[in-house]
Amino acid sequence: MDHSQIEALIAERKAERTAYAEIQRVDADTLNINGHVYVIDTNVQDAFDLGEFSNQFNPVFTHYDYIVGDWGYGQLRLKGFYRDDRNVAEELRYRSIQDYLLETANLGASYFIVKNLEPVARPVGAKASFTASATRADKKKNHAKRKRTGRPRHQTRPGKAAKSGPTKRKRQFTIRQKSED
Repeated sequence: MDHSQIEALIAERKAERTAYAEIQRVDADTLNINGHVYVIDTNVQDAFDLGEFSNQFNPVFTHYDYIVGDWGYGQLRLKGFYRDDRNVAEELRYRSIQDYLLETANLGASYFIVKNLEPVARPVGAKASFTASATRADKKKNHAKRKRTGRPRHQTRPGKAAKSGPTKRKRQFTIRQKSED
């Protein structure tokens, strides 16, 4: 398969792809995504493209207060950020968007920032259903089921005699000459 056939196949699959959300443009700067209002806050070099945005948008982004889209090599990349007053990691806050654009996006790339006026709050302490690890509540429950011995951890176990004196033995090595036959 040559390069032109691959590009044609990619274009065909993009056209067949169904959008995850219903996105409507209300006016030049306002969007309605699945009944929620979004505003285009920043649009550098006219980067916002409604068609590509609707292809890349995922309902996961409804949790974020801001969605940043940047273009690189002809592809749109989206990343979500929260308001500065939210209790999240520093790199996910609004004030770190400029750092993200400088470090991750291509230098001089066009980008846009869409502000979510009605973010969907995630349940507190909720874990994704696809994680294989046990939740914190499950771990606490299993920990409570363990048998307690009533002794501190650093104490030796009953039945084992404590050794006195130095416990390390010095190793002895014998160097033998290789016999030449």
